[in-house]
Amino acid sequence: MRLRRVSKSLIVTSIFLLALSVVFTSIKLLEVAILPLLILAFPNIPFRVNIIAVNFEGGERVGDPLSATIKLKIAGFGIIKAMHVLPESFELVEGSNAKGGFVAGMSNMEIKYVCVPMKRGSYSLGKLLLEAENVFATRRIRRAFDFEKEIEVKSRVYRIRRVEARRGVARRPIPEIDVSKAGVPGTDFREIRKYSYGDPVKFINWKATAKLGELMVNEFEREGRKAVWIFLDANPYMLHGDIRRNCFETAIEIAVSLSYFFAVRGHKVGVYVVGHGITLYPESGRRQFNKIFSTLMRLDVSGKQEDFEIALDKAKKYIEAVKPASIFITRAEYSNPVDAAVRAMGRVNLPVSVITVKSRAETGTLASTVVEAMGESAVRNLRAAGVSVIEVEAGKPVEKVMVGIVR
Repeated sequence: MRLRRVSKSLIVTSIFLLALSVVFTSIKLLEVAILPLLILAFPNIPFRVNIIAVNFEGGERVGDPLSATIKLKIAGFGIIKAMHVLPESFELVEGSNAKGGFVAGMSNMEIKYVCVPMKRGSYSLGKLLLEAENVFATRRIRRAFDFEKEIEVKSRVYRIRRVEARRGVARRPIPEIDVSKAGVPGTDFREIRKYSYGDPVKFINWKATAKLGELMVNEFEREGRKAVWIFLDANPYMLHGDIRRNCFETAIEIAVSLSYFFAVRGHKVGVYVVGHGITLYPESGRRQFNKIFSTLMRLDVSGKQEDFEIALDKAKKYIEAVKPASIFITRAEYSNPVDAAVRAMGRVNLPVSVITVKSRAETGTLASTVVEAMGESAVRNLRAAGVSVIEVEAGKPVEKVMVGIVR
């Protein structure tokens, strides 16, 4: 058994007094030398704890305050300490999740505090640690009490109400009045192209097929709103920064906010998660947003790295079918999505935007200087290729960035 500091001090004191009693042949010193040993032998008084009430309010979204109140009824004698265990990603902002005091008989104790969840996910808040010491602090008992309390923290969804109406080739994704590339085919002929997965048989151009020796189809202009395809980067380099202010969490917030904006306005929204290989085929409406939202809420960064070129190849058959505007959410200095973005634009110059999330690295260091130079070079190359680029700093309020992304 490991001795506590108080116990060690009592033993040393007792030995010292015992030695003095031998040297001076003093019976009184011998009696005094026994006193620390008697204190050391003082037993722990058993204690009993009942959890009377547990109340949690708020904390449903990242950054929302969570108010907690836990009421205990304690029976015992000694110093009692209680602590409610919080996950690492919860930040205490008011009060304390620990409390202690001297208990003699029956006593009530209340733990009351306010914390803020800094990261999305599902968490268990049902653990309470208690520690009891006797009056001389020579003995200590520790116990853990579990109770049922689960909380799911979701990312914020920023609801954008207005966008700027523009016609022509879009420099930013999906002006609301743009014509759809996925919807009911109209009567206006557009071009003859190679057959893609999902093309109706009635659109096959048999004359062109016989002439070229491969399956060709007629392409018609489509009616309705455009489709949007979001490539969300979940490669390991996205997990840079602290618990809340990291690139991946910011990328998740941007992705769910854009999904909500476009899906509820009738645009078909699809998502491909780079690194995980998860594909959500484009659909519109709140049901599609809920599907995207629930999928992204369970995501973490991937253990394996995937290039954007490979991701584009995996989603190729869907992209060729719906002709969407593409949005790449990534760290451009690491992913360098120039080739993938140019391929996504295609021959018809479809709208493509790259949202690059910048890390909040320490300035002045060699590493930060190199990363910053890589980022600037990637942004220049993207803009030179005709790709719209939006730079976002990790951890900054996303609602201020959304206007620049969608207008």
